[in-house]
Amino acid sequence: MITKSNIKTIASLKQQKFRKELGLFVVEGRKMVEELLQSRFETVGLYATEAFLSTHPLPTAEMVTEVQMQQMSSLDTPPGVLAVAKIPEARPISSTARFVLALDGIANPGNMGTLIRTAEWFGIREVVCSTDCVELWNSKVIQATMGSVFRVNITMVDLQAFLHEQHERGKAVYGALLDGENLFEIREKPEGIIVIGSESHGIRAEVLPCITHPVTIPRMCGSVTESLNAAVAGGILMAEMTR
Repeated sequence: MITKSNIKTIASLKQQKFRKELGLFVVEGRKMVEELLQSRFETVGLYATEAFLSTHPLPTAEMVTEVQMQQMSSLDTPPGVLAVAKIPEARPISSTARFVLALDGIANPGNMGTLIRTAEWFGIREVVCSTDCVELWNSKVIQATMGSVFRVNITMVDLQAFLHEQHERGKAVYGALLDGENLFEIREKPEGIIVIGSESHGIRAEVLPCITHPVTIPRMCGSVTESLNAAVAGGILMAEMTR
């Protein structure tokens, strides 16, 4: 039987400092929990309500009340199933990956999760994030990945140092900029790193010298003045680069 102490601990994981301190994070919802259970991640707790278990049997789940689930959940409407997992040790980026996605200062959890999900869709299984990106284990990031977080290798790095090192190894470093080469006219696409900047500032000034192949997504309508959303721009760029 789950205790008040257990509930308090799981509820504390809504905050980054406790996720970091305990090395744990929360996964919610049937699809996401199923993805977790099928992954290499270690699950340390699995909880579900009676209503959920009546339609989705989980032999290893501990039954909790609706009130207890509400206390543990970070969602306004808890889905009825919740798991606690260990934050895994970081793994080195594969040296054989054709493309690596690099995220520079992505602050919006939805964009972060969507970029990771989109990377997997296009076969990019290695992602690096600057240390000031939104925390990967944030519940909104986890939900937005739709399970890709369990299959894509994601690492926090000193982005400038990483990009410099990759350039020294002969890798191309692509950056989404307003004044780069037209993305749709690029014929040669050497393997390398695809850099996506933040929603509000784009690729930062200190990272720009690392970009060896600046590219731009041409605007087809002259009346549009705002730049593309980071996740949308990243999706277009990844689709074209891996085509």
